[in-house]
Amino acid sequence: MSDDKPQKGLRFDINDAYEILGLKPGASQAQVKRTYRKLVKIWHPDRFIDQKQKQEAEEKIKLINAAYNKLKSESPSEPPIPKNPSSSSPKNPPKISVNRWDAKTFYTLGVENATQGRYEDAIADFTHAIHLNPHYIEAYKYRGLVCSQLGYEYRAASDLNKAAQIEEEFKKSGCCT
Repeated sequence: MSDDKPQKGLRFDINDAYEILGLKPGASQAQVKRTYRKLVKIWHPDRFIDQKQKQEAEEKIKLINAAYNKLKSESPSEPPIPKNPSSSSPKNPPKISVNRWDAKTFYTLGVENATQGRYEDAIADFTHAIHLNPHYIEAYKYRGLVCSQLGYEYRAASDLNKAAQIEEEFKKSGCCT
């Protein structure tokens, strides 16, 4: 991978761009933009103090920017609607099934990334899950564990305390976790 501008150094097709942003092919421009903004907030290099992590974030941002620019320039403003709604092909998914990325999906991706040693990706996935469901106790716990493994003790303690606080609130309210 080159350190040039993303357009010059990174070449991939539109499906790769959707995958990098964690979107299904055919996502609307609004979904692409929302996801891009969330990812930029998560991976902005200024959020990291450690030089190695800052450098990894810069690489991730280059990918995110290149993917966003690819989708912005090549995607229609709305996903195509199949002519026959009963026969939906993978090329033209119906609008309803475009976005299946919920909190549980991001949590599952986070667990997979963590078990494969991709801790920064795991943290981003758990963060997505928590943004989608602010009471996702397991996501806080797992993100805390990963942060602890990376030496982010303050972040780890914060996540584990938040998980305990939510559990306590659920117990008091008589609700299940």
